[in-house]
Amino acid sequence: MQDCNPQLNLSDRLSRQWAVWLIVLTIPVVCYGITLLMPTFDDFTYFTAPYPKSLSERLIPFGSYWRLFDALFGYFIERHVGLFPLANHLCVFAGHIGNTFLLYRLLERLKVGPLARNFGLLYFYMAPGVLGTVLDIDSLNQTYSLLFDLMGLLCFVTLEGRWRLVGWIACTYVATLFKENGIMWFVITPLLASMLLHCSKKTIFRFVAVGMCCALLYVAVRLSFPVNHSPFNHEYIETTFVAKLKDLFAFIGLTFLPLDYVALVHDRNYLWTACSAVLTLSFFGYVSVKNHRTLLGKTGLLLLLCVLIAAAPHLATVFTAMHAYGLMPLMALLWALLINRLPRKPLLLSLMTVSLFTITLIDLHHWNETRLSGQRQEQLSKQALRVLGAPVDSVFSINIVDGYRKYSTFCVRPTDAFAWGNGVQLMTAYRWPKTWEDVSIPEEQRRRVPEIADSAYRVGFRKVLLISHETVTLVAKRNAQDKQEP
Repeated sequence: MQDCNPQLNLSDRLSRQWAVWLIVLTIPVVCYGITLLMPTFDDFTYFTAPYPKSLSERLIPFGSYWRLFDALFGYFIERHVGLFPLANHLCVFAGHIGNTFLLYRLLERLKVGPLARNFGLLYFYMAPGVLGTVLDIDSLNQTYSLLFDLMGLLCFVTLEGRWRLVGWIACTYVATLFKENGIMWFVITPLLASMLLHCSKKTIFRFVAVGMCCALLYVAVRLSFPVNHSPFNHEYIETTFVAKLKDLFAFIGLTFLPLDYVALVHDRNYLWTACSAVLTLSFFGYVSVKNHRTLLGKTGLLLLLCVLIAAAPHLATVFTAMHAYGLMPLMALLWALLINRLPRKPLLLSLMTVSLFTITLIDLHHWNETRLSGQRQEQLSKQALRVLGAPVDSVFSINIVDGYRKYSTFCVRPTDAFAWGNGVQLMTAYRWPKTWEDVSIPEEQRRRVPEIADSAYRVGFRKVLLISHETVTLVAKRNAQDKQEP
């Protein structure tokens, strides 16, 4: 018999899928907010920036990267400079929405209740751990690598026969060509399938073996290509004890402890940091303690193992705010499973509401600091254009490194935000200056500025700029008399 009360059906759907509707309603606001974020630092120098570069060199392994789709996007944006960074932002956010939808499908496969499904979905959408990717400009690779990994997982658990293998392997290869860490899902997907499909251990081990063979094939193909060597970021090969300890703390904090790290690292506002920790972790602590059997059981430990596998490439190199993104769907699944086994009591609902509200405040704080960093870049670039006046072919800049407390891509030191003059070149559509080099010196060495400027002028630079705090000044060329000691 057909239901004759459509209003009741709509009300029931809204109550069961409130997170979906909330996400849909916030999409226009978030889209507008991210379009206000301007590029800083290495946003200007990665593949997806519009500076002139060789596509053919980047289609094959380039230094430590083999990111085919970033190269293609960079080729497009280079020919449409006016779309940068808007196109980057919109593509990254569209990918994030896609990942959120795929997570919803996975939560449906888990058959968790409405409350657990809604929280898991909303947590992934807005968790502090996703901000390093969602608010960034050069994170196309991280976003779409995860998207194709999740598509591969869904292919694995929804298709049958050879199409299961074809869909999983094809999607995971595409994910790996977006970013190298996608290769870890050749192992993660079969492990998660044991939870979603309840496969036997023998079957899972067989699929893991297939996945590892596929991973080895990728490595063999990659090593067969010639490598275009590029300047290597030595931060990725720093193996000191202190560096690895920082990576471990970043992994634990960004993955398991959603609190306001901008307030902790940049603002040094320890009171709000403590408050944000209490308001968010009281909920996560409550569900962990109340359902410790699931957390420490087979399913919980399996998900934690997958989190560790996904994080392994970054823990081996460097773990930053961006690298937490690929772990967040796994954490969302874990929290949803823990909540699903708990009775729907007022205390649980109250703690969940307070936690989500606090996470919203944390997100806004991170967004605002990112916006301010981008504004500083714009202001410095406009100042530099005014100081330079007419077009010049070569510029040298001297950056004064001050005591600004930087934090990831959210709080960027003004001289770093200036990005070695790349902002100026972007504003001139890369027509001029053709050459821009720089040097950074600490505040206490400011007296060396005239000497450094003399050296720059001597080797042929037309203009020398001093970048100090949030101001740009021209360092004039001195004559012989000016250089004499008093």
